Amino acid sequence: MGRTVTSPDGDVLAAAVARVAMAFGGMTAQADETGCGRCFDEVEVELLRTPDVPLPTDLVGRVAQKDPFHWDDQPAIIRRVLPQLVVVLAEGAVESALMARGLAAAGWSRWPREQAGAVAGFLEAWWTQALRMKSPPTPVCEVFEACVTASSSVAPWLARWEAETGPVARHHLTESVGWWREELASEDSPFWWWWGTAAEERAAWHEVKTWLAAQTQATMVPDGLWPDRQ
Repeated sequence: MGRTVTSPDGDVLAAAVARVAMAFGGMTAQADETGCGRCFDEVEVELLRTPDVPLPTDLVGRVAQKDPFHWDDQPAIIRRVLPQLVVVLAEGAVESALMARGLAAAGWSRWPREQAGAVAGFLEAWWTQALRMKSPPTPVCEVFEACVTASSSVAPWLARWEAETGPVARHHLTESVGWWREELASEDSPFWWWWGTAAEERAAWHEVKTWLAAQTQATMVPDGLWPDRQ
């Protein structure tokens, strides 16, 4: 996993990745899965029906990004790619929130305990390491958006951020406020790939905005980074 295992937090993340590999190893797409012929060719679908064969990284990303209507059994497809998907995310994936949408759509939190626990453990380890690294492979705000998208919830990720009181996490807070400047000044949310209703998405972003406002009052986030702050 390269740079993601250079600290104790990286070791925790590596263990979380290994737990996912153990929980989902040997899983495949359904034997009669056909997939969307316009987006995936027969060779790719056959790979997904074959257990434990390494998949091309590009295929893993495309599988995770597509909505469930591309598959006969999308949760089975997500289980198949998960051991490699978590590696892709941990190492710094482009469009990580879009990939996380596949997890949300698959309803992973309702899977058997060991499977759901492995996914939850990875997301927590990934988020914690990002908060503690000066230069994480994926910017903190993007990891946050991905974790929110995957879980359809903001509360656990805000709670972890608030618990991280060191200067690195606070620096990421300042950077993220700047990153979300436009959304903070409007009614738009950054959760473009939210899997749920628009009302739920708006409520989630309102919760984040309220939390950020409280944090900027309690820390030294520059006033200029907070739009229309009174």
